[in-house]
Amino acid sequence: MQSNKKEMITLWQFFVLITLFNMGGSVIIGQAYEAGQDAWIAVIVSGVIGTVIMLLYYYLIKYSNEKNYYLLMKKAVGKWAAKFLIFLYILYFFYSSGVVIRDLGELMVSSIFVNTPLEVFCVTLTLTIAYMLKLGIEILSRTTEIFFPYFAIFIIFVGLGVLFSGNMEFENLLPIMPEGIQPIIKSVFPSMITFPYGELIVFTMLFQHSGRKKQLAKVVAFGVFISFLLLCYSTLIQIMTLGSDMRIRSNFPLLNVAREISLLNFIERVDLLIVFVMMLGVIVKAGILFYGGLLGIQHIADISYRKFVLPMSMIVAFISVFVADTYVEHIEEGLKVIPLLLNVPFQFIIPFCLFLLLMIKKIKKKVGAN
Repeated sequence: MQSNKKEMITLWQFFVLITLFNMGGSVIIGQAYEAGQDAWIAVIVSGVIGTVIMLLYYYLIKYSNEKNYYLLMKKAVGKWAAKFLIFLYILYFFYSSGVVIRDLGELMVSSIFVNTPLEVFCVTLTLTIAYMLKLGIEILSRTTEIFFPYFAIFIIFVGLGVLFSGNMEFENLLPIMPEGIQPIIKSVFPSMITFPYGELIVFTMLFQHSGRKKQLAKVVAFGVFISFLLLCYSTLIQIMTLGSDMRIRSNFPLLNVAREISLLNFIERVDLLIVFVMMLGVIVKAGILFYGGLLGIQHIADISYRKFVLPMSMIVAFISVFVADTYVEHIEEGLKVIPLLLNVPFQFIIPFCLFLLLMIKKIKKKVGAN
């Protein structure tokens, strides 16, 4: 198998990738609408749990003493059973990448490029991601590192812009938990735990690219922490501007919030800033998920993943277009069907079973040695 040892990702780049990955599709469709005005509380709760989940993924790889999740599978269940599991994860990562691209595609063709077919946008974005991955995961990391400061500035500017435009109503946050904690729990489990935090399992493929593994645990945890703070900030802006029924009023709440900005009768229609934020997040998230699938093919075929980038990009583009007939169907599947049907098994059940197998093997080895 051809190695990727020369592809290195710095600690700062890891932080940026994790932050943007979590922001990815979440800033497009928003989160925790079932919780109403308490959505921001649900975001904080899920974010704290998500930080723990990220650390568990990190220590799972560390416990196995393997470079990535695929090699962990081979160690836990053997070569042939691992190939079957890897194949399933390839399909899962490609499907998830296509879904994220579809999220942005729906926003662009319905709000910005209204005369552009969805297929054109999805194929173009997929090919852009494929081009970066063809050059290597290190190129994707460097690209996002350059644009991350603009990402953070634009997010903060939108909140301040709406505030100074006089379109924020702090009363929209009240009353706090009028129906108790039940709506928050329903929002957090399982949808917010699996999206986006459970999807961080794909980063178990990237840990091998770090040259400073002792500091990596703190960096990845801090990346998740900052990302959920930004998501909380975004959610608060949406609630205070659009109200607790923001999902009913808009399919893309944060974009509508940006359109409320009007400063000095001059700074208006800054929704393009939000489009930039969303596009950067989607490129990172879809790109890393795509890379996770490509790396799986490399493990099975024993050929460099770069040779599969272009043909597999066509499959991801196909998935993004045909994953659902309408936007409503796409959201319905993403929030209600996929979390239980795909996310929970691939993000939690399978990793937990692999961990148990590894632990049993280590115990047997120790007993045998004695």
